[in-house]
Amino acid sequence: MSVLTDFLAYLSSLIRPHMTFVAAALVATLLVIYGNNLNRAVWTMVRGAHFIIRTLVFVALCAFGYGALTVFLIPFVRRILLSVGPYWLAPIVILIFFLVGWLAEKNSRRG
Repeated sequence: MSVLTDFLAYLSSLIRPHMTFVAAALVATLLVIYGNNLNRAVWTMVRGAHFIIRTLVFVALCAFGYGALTVFLIPFVRRILLSVGPYWLAPIVILIFFLVGWLAEKNSRRG
């Protein structure tokens, strides 16, 4: 069992210095997967508005909304992942990336 825990601790020590990049990859990928759903929801709210208003809303959503989500979610996700123990960090990060890949594949098949 010591070999397994040593291996998991070693993998986690390789991932730990790069947690900001891991969190950014997760947040960016989830925004890509579900951004279209958010755009569609906003579109239904501003459908009847004037063209200039619709354009300003979508510029604000894309430039400021997604940017703010990214800026505020990356430290939050990083903190959550770093709170995991040293033996569980690597398996959880790998599992999360598999889950995000599965969500992306599932979402891409919907059309």
